[in-house]
Amino acid sequence: MHQRLTALLALPLLALPACTTPTASAAPQPPASTPVPDQSYYWPGQDEVMDTADRIESAAAHGWPRSWAGVENDLPGRSVVVHRIPTPGMDAEIRAMVPPGVGLRFVDAVYSAQTLDAWLTRVRADQTWWERRHGVLIHSTYAEMGECAVLETEHPARDEARIAAVASRSPGYRSMSLCVRQGYPYEPLTPPTYRD
Repeated sequence: MHQRLTALLALPLLALPACTTPTASAAPQPPASTPVPDQSYYWPGQDEVMDTADRIESAAAHGWPRSWAGVENDLPGRSVVVHRIPTPGMDAEIRAMVPPGVGLRFVDAVYSAQTLDAWLTRVRADQTWWERRHGVLIHSTYAEMGECAVLETEHPARDEARIAAVASRSPGYRSMSLCVRQGYPYEPLTPPTYRD
């Protein structure tokens, strides 16, 4: 999406010299009967890949909650990437959901999305405790698909050791896989105010 947005924003800039420089004749236009290709999609097969990923996620998240870790769209590769803890029967059922023309890759996960969500809920509930008691200001959290609960702090190099030490002594945190990354405080965008 970012590449498509960049390309769409760049188009008016490319057209700018044509608007300011007089030309002797306009470029020839295609005849009215020439069909215009659909340009609403950046990647061929994008709809099929996204629909397949949605179908797989709906079925797998409910059918295998303790094994399901997540799904990614690989649009350039025209395929779906499934993260899961290997479970008998799961791969075969997921393969049956994939239509011809859409590829499928499996990635072994260590933790399910359900487990990571539970850990993140706990960390979010304890954010004040982390800050007041341990001096760790957690700006945001998210799940690294199948791997760890990510805590974003302003000083990850300093805070990683604190978080590991506290987690090793806290029963609710001992089993958690926590990753500490660079993060920044939330700054809401506010429109400028003008005074008359």
